[in-house]
Amino acid sequence: MAQTENDIIENRMTRQVFYADVRMTRNLFVAEWDKKLFLNGLEEVRSLFHAEVYAFCVLDDRFRLLAGGLDVKSRTIRRMVSASMEHFERQEEMIGEYGCVPSGTQIRANILRIEDETDALAVMRYIHLTPLTEGYTISASDYWWTSYRTYRGHYNWTLLDTAPVMRYLSQHSGRAEVTMTEYHRRGEALKNPVPSCIRRGEFELIPLNGTLPIQENLMKLL
Repeated sequence: MAQTENDIIENRMTRQVFYADVRMTRNLFVAEWDKKLFLNGLEEVRSLFHAEVYAFCVLDDRFRLLAGGLDVKSRTIRRMVSASMEHFERQEEMIGEYGCVPSGTQIRANILRIEDETDALAVMRYIHLTPLTEGYTISASDYWWTSYRTYRGHYNWTLLDTAPVMRYLSQHSGRAEVTMTEYHRRGEALKNPVPSCIRRGEFELIPLNGTLPIQENLMKLL
Protein backbone atom coordinates (compact mmCIF):
# COMPACT_ATOMS: atom_id res chain seq x y z
CA MET A 1 0.00 0.00 0.00
CA ALA A 2 1.28 3.44 -0.85
CA GLN A 3 1.83 5.96 1.90
CA THR A 4 -0.66 8.69 2.59
CA GLU A 5 0.45 12.32 2.38
CA ASN A 6 0.40 12.49 6.19
CA ASP A 7 2.84 9.59 6.32
CA ILE A 8 5.12 11.42 3.89
CA ILE A 9 5.11 14.62 5.94
CA GLU A 10 6.35 12.71 9.02
CA ASN A 11 9.58 11.75 7.23
CA ARG A 12 12.42 14.27 6.87
CA MET A 13 15.36 14.47 4.46
CA THR A 14 17.47 16.52 6.92
CA ARG A 15 19.30 18.26 4.05
CA GLN A 16 19.80 21.76 2.73
CA VAL A 17 18.03 21.65 -0.65
CA PHE A 18 18.26 24.10 -3.57
CA TYR A 19 16.54 24.36 -6.92
CA ALA A 20 18.53 25.69 -9.89
CA ASP A 21 16.85 26.69 -13.14
CA VAL A 22 19.66 27.36 -15.63
CA ARG A 23 18.91 28.81 -19.06
CA MET A 24 21.12 29.60 -22.05
CA THR A 25 20.63 31.98 -24.94
CA ARG A 26 21.84 29.26 -27.36
CA ASN A 27 20.92 25.60 -27.73
CA LEU A 28 24.09 24.08 -26.28
CA PHE A 29 22.76 20.58 -25.60
CA VAL A 30 21.00 19.72 -28.86
CA ALA A 31 22.95 16.49 -29.48
CA GLU A 32 22.60 13.60 -27.06
CA TRP A 33 26.39 13.48 -26.81
CA ASP A 34 26.36 17.06 -25.50
CA LYS A 35 23.85 16.19 -22.80
CA LYS A 36 25.89 13.18 -21.72
CA LEU A 37 29.11 15.19 -21.68
CA PHE A 38 27.50 17.85 -19.50
CA LEU A 39 26.17 15.28 -17.03
CA ASN A 40 29.60 13.65 -16.84
CA GLY A 41 31.01 17.03 -15.90
CA LEU A 42 28.28 17.66 -13.36
CA GLU A 43 29.07 14.36 -11.68
CA GLU A 44 32.76 15.17 -11.43
CA VAL A 45 32.21 18.72 -10.21
CA ARG A 46 29.58 17.92 -7.59
CA SER A 47 31.97 15.46 -5.92
CA LEU A 48 34.56 18.24 -5.62
CA PHE A 49 32.01 20.47 -3.95
CA HIS A 50 30.77 17.64 -1.70
CA ALA A 51 27.22 18.27 -2.89
CA GLU A 52 24.41 15.83 -3.54
CA VAL A 53 22.21 15.76 -6.64
CA TYR A 54 18.63 14.61 -6.08
CA ALA A 55 17.05 15.39 -9.44
CA PHE A 56 17.95 16.81 -12.84
CA CYS A 57 16.61 17.35 -16.31
CA VAL A 58 18.68 18.46 -19.32
CA LEU A 59 16.96 20.02 -22.32
CA ASP A 60 18.45 21.59 -25.46
CA ASP A 61 18.82 25.10 -24.04
CA ARG A 62 18.59 24.67 -20.26
CA PHE A 63 18.74 22.34 -17.34
CA ARG A 64 17.00 22.08 -14.01
CA LEU A 65 18.60 20.75 -10.89
CA LEU A 66 17.64 19.83 -7.33
CA ALA A 67 20.78 19.60 -5.23
CA GLY A 68 22.11 20.23 -1.76
CA GLY A 69 23.63 18.38 1.16
CA LEU A 70 24.17 18.46 4.88
CA ASP A 71 26.24 21.66 4.82
CA VAL A 72 25.71 23.16 1.36
CA LYS A 73 24.96 26.83 0.69
CA SER A 74 23.42 28.69 -2.23
CA ARG A 75 26.83 29.92 -3.40
CA THR A 76 28.01 26.31 -3.54
CA ILE A 77 25.28 25.44 -6.02
CA ARG A 78 26.00 28.60 -8.05
CA ARG A 79 29.70 27.75 -8.29
CA MET A 80 28.90 24.13 -9.07
CA VAL A 81 26.72 25.24 -12.00
CA SER A 82 29.47 27.53 -13.30
CA ALA A 83 32.16 24.87 -12.93
CA SER A 84 29.95 22.28 -14.67
CA MET A 85 29.53 24.55 -17.69
CA GLU A 86 33.25 25.25 -17.83
CA HIS A 87 33.96 21.53 -17.59
CA PHE A 88 31.54 20.93 -20.46
CA GLU A 89 33.23 23.56 -22.62
CA ARG A 90 36.69 22.17 -21.91
CA GLN A 91 35.68 18.59 -22.69
CA GLU A 92 34.09 19.66 -25.98
CA GLU A 93 37.31 21.43 -26.95
CA MET A 94 39.37 18.34 -26.09
CA ILE A 95 37.40 16.28 -28.61
CA GLY A 96 37.69 18.98 -31.26
CA GLU A 97 34.30 20.69 -30.87
CA TYR A 98 35.66 24.23 -30.70
CA GLY A 99 33.16 27.02 -30.24
CA CYS A 100 30.68 24.78 -28.45
CA VAL A 101 29.79 27.81 -26.33
CA PRO A 102 29.67 30.58 -28.96
CA SER A 103 30.89 34.02 -28.08
CA GLY A 104 28.09 36.11 -26.66
CA THR A 105 26.22 33.17 -25.18
CA GLN A 106 24.73 34.06 -21.83
CA ILE A 107 23.99 31.58 -19.09
CA ARG A 108 21.60 32.67 -16.36
CA ALA A 109 20.42 30.84 -13.29
CA ASN A 110 17.70 31.23 -10.71
CA ILE A 111 18.81 29.43 -7.56
CA LEU A 112 16.31 29.09 -4.73
CA ARG A 113 16.50 27.45 -1.34
CA ILE A 114 13.67 24.99 -0.76
CA GLU A 115 12.44 25.38 2.80
CA ASP A 116 10.15 22.38 3.17
CA GLU A 117 10.60 18.70 2.40
CA THR A 118 7.21 18.38 0.72
CA ASP A 119 8.11 21.36 -1.45
CA ALA A 120 11.34 19.59 -2.42
CA LEU A 121 9.33 16.58 -3.54
CA ALA A 122 7.00 18.80 -5.59
CA VAL A 123 9.99 20.49 -7.27
CA MET A 124 11.54 17.12 -8.05
CA ARG A 125 8.31 16.03 -9.76
CA TYR A 126 8.18 19.30 -11.68
CA ILE A 127 11.74 18.69 -12.92
CA HIS A 128 10.99 15.11 -13.93
CA LEU A 129 7.83 15.99 -15.84
CA THR A 130 9.37 18.92 -17.72
CA PRO A 131 10.26 16.88 -20.86
CA LEU A 132 6.63 15.78 -21.09
CA THR A 133 5.14 19.25 -20.71
CA GLU A 134 7.75 20.74 -23.08
CA GLY A 135 6.92 18.20 -25.80
CA TYR A 136 10.23 16.32 -25.78
CA THR A 137 8.53 12.99 -25.11
CA ILE A 138 5.12 11.40 -24.75
CA SER A 139 6.14 9.66 -21.51
CA ALA A 140 8.20 11.35 -18.81
CA SER A 141 9.85 8.09 -17.75
CA ASP A 142 11.07 7.49 -21.32
CA TYR A 143 13.09 10.69 -21.56
CA TRP A 144 16.72 9.69 -21.22
CA TRP A 145 18.27 12.88 -19.81
CA THR A 146 16.42 13.05 -16.52
CA SER A 147 16.85 11.49 -13.11
CA TYR A 148 13.34 10.05 -13.28
CA ARG A 149 14.72 7.03 -15.11
CA THR A 150 16.80 6.13 -12.06
CA TYR A 151 13.92 6.54 -9.63
CA ARG A 152 11.86 4.25 -11.86
CA GLY A 153 14.65 1.69 -12.04
CA HIS A 154 15.23 2.13 -15.79
CA TYR A 155 18.81 3.42 -15.67
CA ASN A 156 21.36 4.11 -12.96
CA TRP A 157 22.64 7.67 -13.21
CA THR A 158 25.62 7.47 -10.86
CA LEU A 159 25.69 11.20 -10.16
CA LEU A 160 22.40 10.91 -8.25
CA ASP A 161 21.88 10.62 -4.51
CA THR A 162 18.49 8.95 -4.34
CA ALA A 163 18.67 7.52 -0.82
CA PRO A 164 17.60 10.69 1.06
CA VAL A 165 14.56 11.09 -1.17
CA MET A 166 13.49 7.46 -1.01
CA ARG A 167 13.95 7.30 2.77
CA TYR A 168 11.82 10.42 3.01
CA LEU A 169 9.02 8.64 1.16
CA SER A 170 9.30 5.40 3.13
CA GLN A 171 11.79 3.25 5.00
CA HIS A 172 10.55 0.38 2.84
CA SER A 173 12.04 0.58 -0.67
CA GLY A 174 9.07 -1.06 -2.36
CA ARG A 175 6.59 1.35 -0.82
CA ALA A 176 8.84 4.30 -1.68
CA GLU A 177 8.88 3.28 -5.35
CA VAL A 178 5.08 2.95 -5.44
CA THR A 179 4.64 6.33 -3.75
CA MET A 180 7.09 7.94 -6.17
CA THR A 181 5.28 6.55 -9.22
CA GLU A 182 1.80 7.51 -8.02
CA TYR A 183 2.93 11.00 -7.05
CA HIS A 184 4.28 11.58 -10.55
CA ARG A 185 1.12 10.21 -12.14
CA ARG A 186 -0.92 12.75 -10.19
CA GLY A 187 1.42 15.45 -11.45
CA GLU A 188 0.85 14.34 -15.04
CA ALA A 189 -2.92 14.45 -14.53
CA LEU A 190 -2.59 18.00 -13.20
CA LYS A 191 -0.47 19.05 -16.25
CA ASN A 192 2.67 19.48 -14.11
CA PRO A 193 1.86 22.67 -12.21
CA VAL A 194 4.77 24.92 -11.21
CA PRO A 195 5.27 24.61 -7.44
CA SER A 196 4.56 27.88 -5.65
CA CYS A 197 7.92 27.72 -3.86
CA ILE A 198 9.81 28.35 -7.11
CA ARG A 199 7.56 31.10 -8.51
CA ARG A 200 9.97 33.73 -7.27
CA GLY A 201 13.57 34.82 -7.48
CA GLU A 202 15.53 36.42 -10.29
CA PHE A 203 17.85 35.04 -12.93
CA GLU A 204 21.47 36.09 -12.51
CA LEU A 205 24.29 35.88 -15.02
CA ILE A 206 26.64 32.93 -14.51
CA PRO A 207 30.14 33.98 -15.65
CA LEU A 208 32.25 31.59 -17.71
CA ASN A 209 35.96 32.26 -17.53
CA GLY A 210 36.95 29.45 -19.83
CA THR A 211 39.28 28.23 -17.11
CA LEU A 212 38.06 25.57 -14.73
CA PRO A 213 40.01 25.85 -11.46
CA ILE A 214 42.22 22.96 -10.49
CA GLN A 215 40.88 20.90 -7.61
CA GLU A 216 42.94 22.65 -4.92
CA ASN A 217 41.66 26.10 -5.92
CA LEU A 218 38.13 24.80 -6.42
CA MET A 219 37.97 23.57 -2.84
CA LYS A 220 38.90 27.04 -1.55
CA LEU A 221 35.68 28.37 -3.05
CA LEU A 222 33.53 26.33 -0.68
